[in-house]
Amino acid sequence: MPAPETPATTALWRSAILAQIAEHPDRPLKLRALARQVGIPNQDYTTFRGFVRQLLGDGTLVLGSGRTLRLPGAGGQLVGTFHATRQGFGFVACAGRPDLYVREEHVGGALEGDTVIARLHKVGGRAARPRGEIVRIVQRAPLRWVGQLELTSHGGVVRPQGRSPLPPVRVDDPTVGGARPGDLVVVEPRLDTLHTRSVRGVILARLGDPADARAQIRGAIYRHALPEEFPPAVRRAAEETAARFQPNAVDGREDLRASLTVTIDPPDARDFDDAVSIEALADGTVRLGVHIADVAHFVPEGGPVDLEARRRGTSVYFPGYAVMMLPEALSAGICSLRPGEPRYAKSVFITYDREARIVATRCLDSLICSAARLTYEQVNAALQGAADGIPRAVRALLKRAESLAQRIQRRRLRAGMIALRVPEVAVRLDERGHVVDAGPAETSFAHTIVEMFMVEANEVVSRALTSAGLPHLRRIHPPPAAEAAESLAVLAPLLGDRVPRVLDRAGTAKLLDAVRGRPEESLVHYVLLRALSQASYSPNEEGHFALASDDYCHFTSPIRRYPDLTVHRLLEDIIRAGDKRRAGRRRQSGDDLAALGREASAAERRAQQAQREAVERLLLELMKSKLGAVLDGVVTGVMSFGVFVQVRPYLAEGVIRVADFGADEWRYDRAKGVFIGRRSGRTIHIGQAIRVQVAAADEVRQELLLQPVGDIGSRVAGQAVRPGRPKVVRRQRRQGRRGRR
Repeated sequence: MPAPETPATTALWRSAILAQIAEHPDRPLKLRALARQVGIPNQDYTTFRGFVRQLLGDGTLVLGSGRTLRLPGAGGQLVGTFHATRQGFGFVACAGRPDLYVREEHVGGALEGDTVIARLHKVGGRAARPRGEIVRIVQRAPLRWVGQLELTSHGGVVRPQGRSPLPPVRVDDPTVGGARPGDLVVVEPRLDTLHTRSVRGVILARLGDPADARAQIRGAIYRHALPEEFPPAVRRAAEETAARFQPNAVDGREDLRASLTVTIDPPDARDFDDAVSIEALADGTVRLGVHIADVAHFVPEGGPVDLEARRRGTSVYFPGYAVMMLPEALSAGICSLRPGEPRYAKSVFITYDREARIVATRCLDSLICSAARLTYEQVNAALQGAADGIPRAVRALLKRAESLAQRIQRRRLRAGMIALRVPEVAVRLDERGHVVDAGPAETSFAHTIVEMFMVEANEVVSRALTSAGLPHLRRIHPPPAAEAAESLAVLAPLLGDRVPRVLDRAGTAKLLDAVRGRPEESLVHYVLLRALSQASYSPNEEGHFALASDDYCHFTSPIRRYPDLTVHRLLEDIIRAGDKRRAGRRRQSGDDLAALGREASAAERRAQQAQREAVERLLLELMKSKLGAVLDGVVTGVMSFGVFVQVRPYLAEGVIRVADFGADEWRYDRAKGVFIGRRSGRTIHIGQAIRVQVAAADEVRQELLLQPVGDIGSRVAGQAVRPGRPKVVRRQRRQGRRGRR
């Protein structure tokens, strides 16, 4: 882990220290042992010791018995990231455990994105969610808010966007960067005014018209502090490397340019880092070739491009735009497997029998030349008999790929693989960058072909590294926690006794079988996905629950994921050494890999949050053009203040507040996740189909407001909705206590 020379790396050290101590409260460590656990090099130990002394001095850490380092206060504490809501309450997200619910009176002044120490509260009941209170803010999130600029009689005001309750910021110079009223801008509030009646700040950047998708995307980039521009030294190093590349130099590699290989990607793909080939052998077996761009050859470890790639951790893809991990000279140039251009690759050959069981594997350095750049839509059309200009040899390859992928999928499903189908949102922009449409992304079997082949290659490489005795970053996915099945209780009104009481492989498979092909299938998959643990990177041999794999890593996307690049370097040692026993020149300690895994996992979560936020804002912009429209929807969540509804076909999510349910006395049963109308006997629960009218699109609150069309809810069997002690929510005025504040 790098020394804390900048605020970013200081935050990295702080997060690693707090996470290590919070995750292992039963194993307190002294200073030297803590340094090993978080991956501090020997040459940085003196700096690390001084940094820990600062944490002791400001009360972030305390000394326990035997001079061990602990969090302040009693046991039951954890460290996480705070996420606020406009209703006043919030959640603390902690790695490896469910989010911690924090009531408004226990927020302790924390703001969205702050790193906090929270104390767990004991709560009873089978369906009770974990609760706690924030006892200390250990690090403020970057105070860069994104909002719309307004001009008032008192000057400029920026109203921050978002679901967290951020106050308006008064700015002295509202014209910075050419900003105009109505523009999206980045504002930095002054820390000393945050808890006053008039928050003041300065505009840092003008983002542009909120209707412009690029402005909304740049807002997400700023909010999540994504590194967008590459430093000049990094760009220069990448361009010099690209200029030296001689495409036809074999350089000791196996020359596979005559082998028929193709890439399969979305139509808007910006880089091509994987290609496939398939050969039917005389003995009835089939040999799959997975060819991955040899990024490690062009990115020396410890060089400027490598250090910047590690800092970024991953590429971040938005509609029509991307923040890449590697400079364009590499990501879209010499590392991209463009058709008709010779490229260096790491190739994994896997031979299968008729039942798609692996009978032989081989890994090698290669020189390939992709014959075709195919899209998922083209592949799907070719498999259905529409040639569409695709050469006969390529069509034959695709048919072999389809057959093999089907057999691999059947084998993996029998082994316990969990296949969830949760539709992703595809946002369509016009030439001006405005949102014109949205809906479910294309999900033909072409996606499954690529997925199955990449999963198989990842598994083969991880097993090869394990066999060679090389510790490496694995992609781990722990089994669900014992209480995870409790979160499925909200499905009881929809599924009755088909909801599993234990979320193991058998229970999960039974649930998926029960809803296969039914209207509620995608919603059940969505709820199940939220109940499962989040996958992460770690050197620990914990396996991958969803893939039913005991030995798994990420290898197939080194252009866009830093963990894949580290795996390529280790595989290089095996390939070059020939004898696996001689491999290990790059052997890393478990502590170093654990620290790298935490970095990569945090970067992945940051990217996911930024992507999700950008898509939500673009969908809200689209729904502004649908005001008054009546649409079909489905209830996706039930909270005390109302229900969330996903509207079709756009997949935007809006809210119907209790006040708009209709003239009744509505009882909220949190344990069962339902509303019950006392007079009408109607219930509202997750999975219900509902007609809604688009009432408003609140850009500041980032909220889509919906109204039910006709009666809301339905009458169901009494046993499915019999409440215990439900909360009574009477129809009331919208402006509550927080609204008047």
